[in-house]
Amino acid sequence: MNIDEKIENAKNLKEEGNAAFKAGDLKNAMRCYHEIMLHVRGLDWMGMDSLTGGTGGPAKVSDDQKAAITALQQCHHLNLAAIYVKTGKFSKGEAACTEALKVSPENQKGLFRRGKCRSELGDLDGAKEDLEKALQLDPNDGQVKRELKVLEHKFRKHEAKERKSFAGMFDKE
Repeated sequence: MNIDEKIENAKNLKEEGNAAFKAGDLKNAMRCYHEIMLHVRGLDWMGMDSLTGGTGGPAKVSDDQKAAITALQQCHHLNLAAIYVKTGKFSKGEAACTEALKVSPENQKGLFRRGKCRSELGDLDGAKEDLEKALQLDPNDGQVKRELKVLEHKFRKHEAKERKSFAGMFDKE
């Protein structure tokens, strides 16, 4: 299978995974998203014999192909993160978003999802950083605004808990 065929198969898996996700079939969606990486992993690395059909020479990957590969890899991570958020696996969701953000640090969707995961994991400062950056990238995103309000409530709750636990600690006898 040549590079274009692998990319096309991965794109088809992305569409199949998206349809499964929308239908609520998260198990099938996850399978599709994982299979995307089976098709594109390594395509951006030059000289792998298995990618050239055994010709022995390095694979020639065009700029357009590299862009498609990068987009599919990012899709893999971000769509898996969406599944992890939906299923409450926030540590895995955070890790998937972090992988996507290594490729594109300004990805608004990745920042939002990682911020949500961090909020759920109790990393309020990390969540705030991600969500504020996501809001800067898209000031009209209602989901980000709602999540920032949830986060603000968590900060207030955390501060009240700390005040209560430290109350009287420094009082003189």
